[in-house]
Amino acid sequence: MQQGASQKEGITLIEIMIAITVLSIGILGLLQAFPRGTAASRVVELSVAANQLAQEKLESFAATAYEDIAAGMLEDGVRVSVDSQSPFYDFLRTTTVALLDANLAEAQTDLGLKKITVTVEWPYPIGGGTGSNTLITLRSR
Repeated sequence: MQQGASQKEGITLIEIMIAITVLSIGILGLLQAFPRGTAASRVVELSVAANQLAQEKLESFAATAYEDIAAGMLEDGVRVSVDSQSPFYDFLRTTTVALLDANLAEAQTDLGLKKITVTVEWPYPIGGGTGSNTLITLRSR
């Protein structure tokens, strides 16, 4: 009798179960990556929209005469759109204008230089909380 002739070759049930378990764990891990990737993509999309909304506000100041830009808090958490069906309804904008001196420090009197700060906030799509983008520009007389 040859050595090993009594042993049967093939795959046992335990080996199949181990292979299925390892494969299942790998597939489940991969499936969990998709929602996270989608959420990350949505955060980037909202951040880009917030930047565009802030830029739009800054451009409106560029079209306004220097003397017509009032100093102080112009908007404090104001909805970008009042239409609840608008994709921008959940975006909140805060706009401030500060008077600056020659050293870019805040001043009490208008010396011909204003700092305009626009912050746009939005709710995170997953997990709660908010994100925000802030753009700042200087405007001279």
